[in-house]
Amino acid sequence: MTAKILGPIGVEAFERRGIQAETAARFGIYTASHLDGEVVPDPSGSIVVFPFLERGLTGKEKYRAPGKKFWQSTGGRRTFWNSDALDDPALEEGRMPLVITEGEIDALTAIECGFPLSVSVPDGAPGVQEDEDPEDLKPLGDDTSGKFEFVWNNRDRLKKVRRFILAVDSDRPGRRLAAELLRRLSASKCYFVEYPLGCKDLNDVLQQKGSEAVTAVLNAAKPYPVKGLYRLSDYPARPGVSVYSTGWWTLDNHLQLFPGEFMVVTGIPNHGKSTWVLNLLSNAAKLHGWHSAIFSPEMPTVPYLRNKLRRINNIHDGIGDAFIDEYFRFIDSDPTGAEDDDFDLNWIIDKATEAVLRDGIRCLLIDPWNEVEHARERNESMTDYIGRGIRMLKRFARQYDVAVIVVAHPTKDIAKDGKSRAVNLYDIEGSAHWFNKCDHGIVIDRPNSYADEAVVRIAKVRFEETGVKGEVKMSYDRVSSKYLTLDGSTDAGQIT
Repeated sequence: MTAKILGPIGVEAFERRGIQAETAARFGIYTASHLDGEVVPDPSGSIVVFPFLERGLTGKEKYRAPGKKFWQSTGGRRTFWNSDALDDPALEEGRMPLVITEGEIDALTAIECGFPLSVSVPDGAPGVQEDEDPEDLKPLGDDTSGKFEFVWNNRDRLKKVRRFILAVDSDRPGRRLAAELLRRLSASKCYFVEYPLGCKDLNDVLQQKGSEAVTAVLNAAKPYPVKGLYRLSDYPARPGVSVYSTGWWTLDNHLQLFPGEFMVVTGIPNHGKSTWVLNLLSNAAKLHGWHSAIFSPEMPTVPYLRNKLRRINNIHDGIGDAFIDEYFRFIDSDPTGAEDDDFDLNWIIDKATEAVLRDGIRCLLIDPWNEVEHARERNESMTDYIGRGIRMLKRFARQYDVAVIVVAHPTKDIAKDGKSRAVNLYDIEGSAHWFNKCDHGIVIDRPNSYADEAVVRIAKVRFEETGVKGEVKMSYDRVSSKYLTLDGSTDAGQIT
């Protein structure tokens, strides 16, 4: 029987790639020829054979012939090339990484350059269509028999590995291969490499830059980002919180608006919480040029909401409505009545996003929460739904730097036996999330509904730069619907 040795054609092929023949021969690589339809060992042959050795036994063989022709023997356990490296205790102890490459030549390159625990996948990278995103494709099928059966077959050995370097090709199929491996090996254990310009894999680096460059590439491997886990250096440089006056100097000592915040306003019905928020938005328009979008289905935009904004801003007989047109947008059903929309939270956020992009709004008001169409998922409790809804609103607020204000009614329990008690944020109907998740929590109270005095209670302040808890007494003018400081000024100027 002819010995399995690496003949001259194989030696020349590896040396052309920058790999010593002794390195290839150490892994049982030999040359062969075709004889009667079979691949048989032949020192003078032109077929390079890569045996997949596992614990001393040959499972499969992979053949490479001139003209970039590749095929494999049938049968045998599907595994990594050089899978015996998986048993090295240095991997479990974390002293060395396991380098995974797309092909045997790249694995040999890593081994040649000082990374002996290197393996390659048996079948190369999965295909990717031109219009597909390699990192965003559905995972390939059942690993017990599919393209990634080699991972399944070695799952127990791979679980022990502390660190993987995915040194796959930088092209689109290589990126998909990396994405598939990440799903199976855990991104928290995986590192990626960056190749020098003009190189797409480790062997390219070896041929163009030399062995020291290969070593440098592997030593510089970086951890894959893990969603939800970041270093300080991952965060972009940002200025501190920018705060803005409410327009009432007495209130500014306790409350400062800031873009991206989530504010909750509550209070006993008819104690003026909606009117107070409209005053706040009007002040923000005059002082800071803020545009606002308002979703207020309880109060028809025309005439009620329009007329209240007119009174607050000293607009008489429609003269000066240009101020309202300039600074306010209304999220509402079709004013002509031609269409009737369902006001669920996704719809409201979608319209608010359009208002950001088209009109540059800085504030979104939802008044009140209970008028939103609540599309709860099956088996989702009201508490869980409210928590999810608040997360959606906070994500919108931070993404677009918009202050989101929600007016939420308290539970009916505050008026048992015909007597109302003071309201707190935990009284808001549906969930304690209203208190726990807000950046500012405001309670509007008129202790004596017959008196023209109101108390604005700042019950929650998340960030110390934006205020302090406390309460401020204000004057409420029933005729103009204005909230005034007790010295009689509004601090925000007038519209004429």
